[in-house]
Amino acid sequence: MIKQIKNNLKYWLVVLVLLLADFFASFFSLILSFNDNETIFNLRIIFLLNFLILTLIFYANGRYKADPTISRFKEIQSLFRITLSYTIVLIIINEIFPRIFFIESAILLTIWFYLVVGLTINRLLIRRIQKTLLAKGYGKKNTLIIGSGEKAMNIIKHLDSFSNSHNLLGFVKSSEEDSFNLNIKLPILGNIDELTGIIENYNINEIVIALEKTNHSLLLDILTKANGSSISLRIIPDMYEVISGLAKTEELYGLPLVDINPEILSVQQKFAKRIIDIIFSFIILVGLSPIWFLVSLIIKIESKGPILYRQKRVGQNGKVFIINKFRSMKNEAENTTGPVWAKEKDPRTTKVGSFLRKYRIDEIPQFINVFFGDMSVVGPRPERPFFVEKLIKEFPFYYRRHKIRPGITGWAQIKQSYDSSLSDVKEKLKYDFFYIENMSLSLDLQIMNRTLIVMVSAKGH
Repeated sequence: MIKQIKNNLKYWLVVLVLLLADFFASFFSLILSFNDNETIFNLRIIFLLNFLILTLIFYANGRYKADPTISRFKEIQSLFRITLSYTIVLIIINEIFPRIFFIESAILLTIWFYLVVGLTINRLLIRRIQKTLLAKGYGKKNTLIIGSGEKAMNIIKHLDSFSNSHNLLGFVKSSEEDSFNLNIKLPILGNIDELTGIIENYNINEIVIALEKTNHSLLLDILTKANGSSISLRIIPDMYEVISGLAKTEELYGLPLVDINPEILSVQQKFAKRIIDIIFSFIILVGLSPIWFLVSLIIKIESKGPILYRQKRVGQNGKVFIINKFRSMKNEAENTTGPVWAKEKDPRTTKVGSFLRKYRIDEIPQFINVFFGDMSVVGPRPERPFFVEKLIKEFPFYYRRHKIRPGITGWAQIKQSYDSSLSDVKEKLKYDFFYIENMSLSLDLQIMNRTLIVMVSAKGH
């Protein structure tokens, strides 16, 4: 807990410095573009509003990362692209509504030029200071390697040229069969069974998994033992994962590694995703309010019972919440059977319910859960506590689905229909894990678009 608080304080300190630097860069870009102080004073509200919007865009695109080892070229390239796109939008608005800014579009381009120069200078300067501090030992990552065979030895060679950014503490043996190079003066700190204690005792920040052979059960065991620790997990992928796209690889330390963050979402991604959820759910709830009334009326006319079906589901971090759906089954359908999985042509479904499920209309009330933060628009489907207990025993890595908010729709939902057995769950887990490890706003938009196609084509179940 103390370690997490310290890491958070370091992160927000860097973010604050970057924010202040960006504010001064923005302010001086305004001063250099105008010689008239009165004009600058009159534009103060517009300036502050645009700075706030631009800051939110930077934040959502991960431009306030605290890591000093990120590519400065990519960071500046991203800032250039974001500010140019934003300036073009402002110019278009200014041409259509010239009374909004009361300045010429050419001035907006001048402001953008000075802004890019200012942002470039402050980013280069701040990252250089960070790297200087890193070279003196401030902020170094305590790194652990799992495996002690040939792959692990190759990792050592690559890490030697990046010694300014980490402290390589030693190895964890993955099996009794691992060979060990005695010329490497690094200790074996233990085996996989002791991993949780090693992470805690040695204050590990980063783990590189270098297994000689692909062993999925061993890999899951490693990830399970690292669960809850504030560390970065990096894995050497096999060739099939790379060429098939199942693993999202990045070049880290001169090697193509899969970067797995136990927290899954960065602060920026959480912020952007939550904003989209709030806006989207508000639009749906308000915009489709006439459908709410009509559907509620039809449900009430057709069968006895409540309009909404409310049920306990397991959400983020194992928190139980009440999900809302339009009732599509007979009232108290599970009184005699107990909890059972839904079927494609479930006999418990009413006539109106079949229609609602076919077009996914029964899901609309879940946007209430999205608005209040229990769910997201896109994510793994939330399951009932009764089934979660069984699934965790069957699939030890199942808990990872609970690291993010569950969703109304998801990659697994557009790939496969309702779960009717453990084999279906196992198949869907592959899609859920693919989504979790490749989460992005573009993937969310792709899933939402395909869900809309499913709804319109009446392919829902």
